[in-house]
Amino acid sequence: MRHRYRYVILSVLVGLLVVTAGCSGILSDNDTSRELKLVNQDNTDHAVVVEISDETGLVYSDGRTMEAESDLNLEQFNQTGEFDVKVTVDGNSTTITHTFQSSDDPIHVTNIGIDNDGTVTIE
Repeated sequence: MRHRYRYVILSVLVGLLVVTAGCSGILSDNDTSRELKLVNQDNTDHAVVVEISDETGLVYSDGRTMEAESDLNLEQFNQTGEFDVKVTVDGNSTTITHTFQSSDDPIHVTNIGIDNDGTVTIE
């Protein structure tokens, strides 16, 4: 009987820990809804991969084939802080250090552009 009592108490404590950890993550100031918009300003189709890394390694990756002079939304990136953003266009990579800042707007858009000469910009 004593063993069952310990098991019930331990289960309740673990359950509370899981519930409160989830709640604190929802209320965190470090997360924001961030749309990543990929913009191809070139008159040529491109295969594009966007990878975002921090000191622990890769935290985001998404890629698409883009039509000439078009834009599209990638998967959301919901973190703030300084990250290395590696954009690979047709096999050629550019890495830019970018700070994703928190915003009061419910949805914040970060544009990743590909210029006519293949230059990558982030704004």
